[in-house]
Amino acid sequence: MTMFGSQWLANAGSTYEIDQSIRFNDDDSAKLSRTPSAGNRTTWTYSVWLKRGDIPGLSKDIFSASTDSTNRFEIQFDSSERIRIFQSDSGSTTDDLVTTRVFRDPSSWYHLVFRYDTTEGSASDRIKLYVNGVQETSFSTSNYPTASYEGDVNANVVHTISSRESGGVFFDGYMAEINFVSGTAKAASDFGKTDAATGQWVPKKYTGAYGTNGFYLTGANSSDFGEDFSGNNNDWTSSGLAANDQMSDSPTNNWCTLNSISLASTATLSDGNLTLSNTSTGATTCTLATPSSGKWYFEVKFDSQSAATTSQAVGVVKAEEAYITGTSGGGIYFFTDGGLRIEGSDTGGWGSAWGVGDTIGVAIDLDDDKIWFAINNTWQASGDPSAGTDPAASGFSSEPYVSLIRNGNSSRTTVWTANFGQNAFAYTPPTDFLALNSANLPDPAIEDPSAYFQTTLYEGDGSTQSIDQSENSTFSPNFVWIKNRDAADAHALFDTVRGATKVLSSNSAANEVTNADTLTAFESDGFALGADVIVNTNAESYVAWQWDAPTTSTNEDGSVDSTLSVSQTSGFSIGTFVGTGSVLTVGHGLGVAPDFVIVRVINGDDNDNWNVYHSALGNTKGIRLNLSNASGTSTQYWNNTSPTATVTTVGINTSHNVNTKTSLAYSFAAVEGFSAFGSYEGNANVNGPMVNLGFKPAWVMIKNADATGSWLLFDTARDTYNAVHKLLFAQLANVEDTSNAYLDIVSNGFKIRSTGNGTNNAVTYIYAAFAENPFKTANAR
Repeated sequence: MTMFGSQWLANAGSTYEIDQSIRFNDDDSAKLSRTPSAGNRTTWTYSVWLKRGDIPGLSKDIFSASTDSTNRFEIQFDSSERIRIFQSDSGSTTDDLVTTRVFRDPSSWYHLVFRYDTTEGSASDRIKLYVNGVQETSFSTSNYPTASYEGDVNANVVHTISSRESGGVFFDGYMAEINFVSGTAKAASDFGKTDAATGQWVPKKYTGAYGTNGFYLTGANSSDFGEDFSGNNNDWTSSGLAANDQMSDSPTNNWCTLNSISLASTATLSDGNLTLSNTSTGATTCTLATPSSGKWYFEVKFDSQSAATTSQAVGVVKAEEAYITGTSGGGIYFFTDGGLRIEGSDTGGWGSAWGVGDTIGVAIDLDDDKIWFAINNTWQASGDPSAGTDPAASGFSSEPYVSLIRNGNSSRTTVWTANFGQNAFAYTPPTDFLALNSANLPDPAIEDPSAYFQTTLYEGDGSTQSIDQSENSTFSPNFVWIKNRDAADAHALFDTVRGATKVLSSNSAANEVTNADTLTAFESDGFALGADVIVNTNAESYVAWQWDAPTTSTNEDGSVDSTLSVSQTSGFSIGTFVGTGSVLTVGHGLGVAPDFVIVRVINGDDNDNWNVYHSALGNTKGIRLNLSNASGTSTQYWNNTSPTATVTTVGINTSHNVNTKTSLAYSFAAVEGFSAFGSYEGNANVNGPMVNLGFKPAWVMIKNADATGSWLLFDTARDTYNAVHKLLFAQLANVEDTSNAYLDIVSNGFKIRSTGNGTNNAVTYIYAAFAENPFKTANAR
């Protein structure tokens, strides 16, 4: 066995590094337990970083103290995936807090701090929960303990991590940096801090006193996971844990696992989401997409199958095509009969046959667009990844990929073990090929997305006011899109190329109007408003989405071109052009081909639609932002010509190209870790598609491309927790709708949690998304 070297343990740049975690597999009844002496039962603090494994809709305990099943304190993920904190005395529940939000993001790490202090005068201060440094304030159930109540924590009863003493409800996943402070109510900032560069919550070494029963568990000793490093020697007894449950997966270096929210319905995961069992046809993908460049290696061992078949496979699939089962066409798979499938085409007899007991090595080079497969360290067809020779496939697209394990037979049960490097690899990886973890990901082009995109919420005052941005960074916005959430007022779109006070509405085909009482100025960290109702009604709530494109274009003579403002870094430009009524090309200044273009005449006949180009629809189709119509096919949109790195071809459609009339174009190009423009196929199931973006989105827009349906607008400022349910419509002036839970925002993308025409019928949907954090630095949500 080859142990991972330093390249697998590269740190993610945090000032405080956590080297390992403890893997708790619920199938092994894994737990830590200890019975302390009686201590302070009114005041304590519990801090833990954890990463979820299988998410089965069953209660899973994080921490408990109990005498028996009727006398116990528990912190758990309940059967609805909410955090529940409760105390039961003789079967009667005395304390009971249940969050409104759900916690079902298995791709990254949560930091949870539980602060218990019944000596507080206000009942709501007696139990506090902090998630990633932010106090949780929304609870579906909120029964607080009485003043000076003494619970079971710190009593002379069995305390358990990852279960309860009365049995069952075992946690599944990883835990790290477990701190318990006895007798003192601590703040979340004693255990974590906000990283100044990224705005993300990161670990911080706790340096305070622990109190008599306090402890600090790190998992550093694989032969004694219960060893206390606080100095108190309050050691714990482990059960169901083995030395290989010490994992390099940690809050400061997040490793790839199989994705428990992107599974075929017949599949289950275990062992920290590294072991897969599938009883029918379907494929399972992983949480961490490769970048579009670099060299990457992983292994999959074929553990067992219920009967022989040749249709099992291991490989990769394009991240944007993985969806829920990973069976889309853009993949490269190696089958048990030795054949290949390369983006939908099968090639038989390429390599040797393989089967149960074999380990398949996968090496993918996205610098030169090559992939190799090995059987037990023998690279097939004389391939040599280290030398770059004789690949299984080459010349495919350089874009993010995720690993894939495919069960191709509906009557077979197969079991597999994936290894992305968090365990010792079975074989030495090829030279320069890296494991899939956040530390090995390249630094994103945009470390802090709030420097280029922000959502700002504000209350109208019916007068004049300046609206300041409030996220980690600030900028002077070049494009501001405002919507009244409480009234059926029109959307109001402003940009610096047309100038302040110049209003267009995404829900209207009407011409641009000048209204001096709307957005009156673009300021250094926001914008100024007048009193018009579409932007500033007293006591009504608004949302403003803001993008940065600060660089004006220059003409050949050196003069400023006021018709174009660009940010190549964030892939966004604003431009105006004068139509000719004939096919023409329009410069966008991005330096790469845009994926998403919104264009319309702004001073035409007052009946000009917003036409949208989307790369997932292609150059023969267009779709209208101000209408609910499905996409349409016509040469009049883009003259069947895709945008290039310099220009967008504009057809003769009279909504965006009229002789002598001025048109506006907002152009967006995907930037890895910051923005994405793609499509997914709905499955008409509440266990909907998981769309891997490679970042935690701050803003998502979704549209049914095949049928009539609204443009749905979501953001994490209005919906600060999952499930996301606050909905606005780009083509409608409607007030904000809160009637349904539509999706979960997760650390690497979004997961559809609804059915229906808007997000999840059995049709194609297009989306646009902008990041809150790139996956390299994103915590779970």
